[in-house]
Amino acid sequence: MNDLLSKLLRAADPGTVKRGDPLSERGLRELAEYEAKETAFERSRRRDVHTPAEWRTWRPAALATGGAFFVMLFVVVFALASILRPAPAIAATPPLLEVTPVSAAASELLKEMETMRRTGQESGNTIRAQTWALNTTFAEDGTTEFTVVEPQWSETTFQADGSVQYRLVAAEPFPGQDDDTLPAPGTVLVDETFPPGDWDAPVEDGPPTRADEVGAYLSAFAGDEALSAGQTLREISTIVSNYLLTPEQEAALIGYLSGVSNIQVSGSTTDRLGRTGIMFSATDRAPGEYEDRLIISPRTGQILAAETLYSGTTRTDLQAPAVVDYTAWER
Repeated sequence: MNDLLSKLLRAADPGTVKRGDPLSERGLRELAEYEAKETAFERSRRRDVHTPAEWRTWRPAALATGGAFFVMLFVVVFALASILRPAPAIAATPPLLEVTPVSAAASELLKEMETMRRTGQESGNTIRAQTWALNTTFAEDGTTEFTVVEPQWSETTFQADGSVQYRLVAAEPFPGQDDDTLPAPGTVLVDETFPPGDWDAPVEDGPPTRADEVGAYLSAFAGDEALSAGQTLREISTIVSNYLLTPEQEAALIGYLSGVSNIQVSGSTTDRLGRTGIMFSATDRAPGEYEDRLIISPRTGQILAAETLYSGTTRTDLQAPAVVDYTAWER
């Protein structure tokens, strides 16, 4: 490992887990072993969901009312909350991550992480992730009933015969969260196996292995030729959730980021699975309202987590700064 990333790791003290942190990776994996205790939460069928153009949701057609990308569907609804009346009560949101400033430039760190990831290990055949996403429920008259963060754990396994198994489980609430309105942890929300050809993906092919080809791929992937830095971070997080990336593909995504303007280094942090990472951020997608973040490991160069931070003043159901969505991939 190079000297710069070694110093960052030592400064971050990655062995320290703070009181009140969410479950460990082992604990999250054990959630999948719980038996389903109740059916999917009834109010999930009453959601009125509207999806902004820049945050698309892909689902298998077989799950038209809640499927493989059910988690992502929850995330998008918060964009409408500021224009609905009457205003809901202030929603409790996950605690902010502690961030320690680092002096290195984003481009420098990302280039080093690209090199590190390109020679790293394969990711296996399963995508596992913990997600905390803000979900706003609307009444029939369009008013906001309530806003709540819904914790979930997902596992997507790509079998050798082309079939895909998808499992979605209610996860542990964040520390201090009122969980009276949430499904019990371990409740199985979705457990489906899709035959070869039935699993929908954003596009047929995953990302390229060359950084200089990623820009064109992202434009086609997003349907937008002029992505902001924040949009770029979000599109990359969607890719990580939907494709089994090879080291070369993930390295290309990270290498491409090194040349994107308006991406800053927020600092070193410990993510919600207890891992040390370097947080990169952008505020140009919705200036003054939202900050998009991506956390990458200085040990392996792998993308560990992504989150969106609300920093505005127009929403009545949130107290800024507030984490409105978070995805941590078990890698």
